[in-house]
Amino acid sequence: MPGNLFSFFIWFSVAPFLYSFSKSKGTFERLFKVFLYSYSLMFSTLWWEIPVLTKNIPEVINSFPGYIGFLSFLLMIFILTLPYYIIWFLGELYFRKSRVIKFKSLILFSVFSYAAAEILKEFGDFAFTGGNLSDALYLHTGFLQILPYTGTIGLTILILTVNSIIAFIPNRNRKKYAIVIIGILYIINFSINEKLPLIKTDKNYIKVSVFQTNVPQEVKYSDNTWSSYVEISNYLQENNDKTDLLILPEAVFIRDIRDSDIFRIIQEAVKISNKNWIIGFPTVDIEKREFYNSALYINKNGEIEKIYNKIKLMPFAEFLPYESVFRIFSFFKLVNYYTPGKEFSTLNIKNKRFSVQICFETYFPEISRNFVKNGAQFLIAISNDGWFSHKTALIQHFSKSIFRAVENRRTFIQVSNTGITGIIDKYGRIVKTLPIKTYSNENFYVQAENTKTFYTQYANVIIILVLILAILFSLI
Repeated sequence: MPGNLFSFFIWFSVAPFLYSFSKSKGTFERLFKVFLYSYSLMFSTLWWEIPVLTKNIPEVINSFPGYIGFLSFLLMIFILTLPYYIIWFLGELYFRKSRVIKFKSLILFSVFSYAAAEILKEFGDFAFTGGNLSDALYLHTGFLQILPYTGTIGLTILILTVNSIIAFIPNRNRKKYAIVIIGILYIINFSINEKLPLIKTDKNYIKVSVFQTNVPQEVKYSDNTWSSYVEISNYLQENNDKTDLLILPEAVFIRDIRDSDIFRIIQEAVKISNKNWIIGFPTVDIEKREFYNSALYINKNGEIEKIYNKIKLMPFAEFLPYESVFRIFSFFKLVNYYTPGKEFSTLNIKNKRFSVQICFETYFPEISRNFVKNGAQFLIAISNDGWFSHKTALIQHFSKSIFRAVENRRTFIQVSNTGITGIIDKYGRIVKTLPIKTYSNENFYVQAENTKTFYTQYANVIIILVLILAILFSLI
């Protein structure tokens, strides 16, 4: 997985599980192996959550002890493994007494049952796409060019096909086939990567400023709003660039400041800067008594032109799933429980349309997809990743922006409080990133795009097709 060891391992690291699963002697053995595999996969992928839950969050919000955080991490990992049990369920259909197991059918079953599990990870209140096999190849730009046609599930199917061949080929041929197949794949990856065109900026480009505030969480969550304002003020004094748009991170302030003196001062700063701003902080609908995690789009006249409310919320931190069951975990609430937004709204600058999404939303392809369907010509995400002590967490989060860029053939900008802040072109190449955990800024040139990919338009068909094939290859 991104930030862990070597991506090369992905081509054969699933093979032992697939082989062992196929050799299981009964229902409970298969069930145990799915548990063992999926739990170890998610644990070794998300290990960086341990210091977040046992130290970082408890020290800032002081609502639970560290050992509770660790026990909750173990439970969280189990919940995240639940979609993988579709492999066990389909296995019960496949490994029936009347089944004549053949090499090709075993490969097709293994590939599509696992692919079905990854698709199911996108749905429900506990949805989370971290730990997908495709994540390992986020820097393999040649391989990524399959994404505009299939999304990341196509990359997962390729990885699983190679692993299945290695798992089920006779022992005497296994090493030879593995070397040949993986060698050919890397030649293809290199060849495609070398032939990708350079992005040339033309008169349609937008010049964007990004600002990585690097405000510590203990300062931010002390509700010391003036500290965040000082960071913005310092930035404005140091930079007088002629850009069209300034993007600040998620949760620059942790409460709704629209009726405060600070916001009025910020509105004046917007006018002086002569550019539009995106800034993140929670907003409150007093009449409905609803809280939202929001990104505000302020035009150069200092007026709030539009507010985007986060649609995909983080379980426990931003909303409480299945309240009757998980009410005891309400202590994980960071500030407020939010109401999910409903509108995939696009914003306008210089007659170009774009969208902004917030943090966790980059893990879900449908968010970016729906923005592009609504006319977004480039994509932006703002985030507050200051909770994470280890760079691995930042890399895994940023890798999702790469996939969203390629799937939709859109330039993607991520701006985070502590990083990773950077820009990715429509082919998934990282153009520029800022040093993590620094007070930093940069100007990017963004090219507007209009074409919609096959995946953008027909992703739901692909999802349904994979699920149908998973069932068919288990039965037929």
